[in-house]
Amino acid sequence: MTMQGVNVKQLWGNKSRRKRHVYSTCSAATIKAADMTNTTPLPPMETMADVRTQVDRIDGELIALMKQRFACMDAAARIKQDRNTVRDEGRKAQVLANVKQLAGDAALPVPTMAAIWEMLIETSISYELQKWDQIRDK
Repeated sequence: MTMQGVNVKQLWGNKSRRKRHVYSTCSAATIKAADMTNTTPLPPMETMADVRTQVDRIDGELIALMKQRFACMDAAARIKQDRNTVRDEGRKAQVLANVKQLAGDAALPVPTMAAIWEMLIETSISYELQKWDQIRDK
């Protein structure tokens, strides 16, 4: 699959380029094409113990992803020179639109996913503001 002359499969193999390019410039559909095919398939679950094992594994993966997401907030706090640019309503709207598209494509409840991401975005903004102030001793 190509996008703007770039082979997405090649981008996927290089994590640093993926972070810089795929997540910063791709639409929700392209992110879906790159990411949704790389999820771990669930094994058959016959007991509640099986279900709980999978939920715990997925929670661990989500925490690892949140760690990466918040590392992005650390970088943004370092890069942005003006504290007033931390809150970017245009970017927030773009992220929410992407999430709604991805949720719909994944047959997840769109309003629920949007509400979760609204909280995630606001938490990320608050975190970034704190980091911005810490970096600059404000």
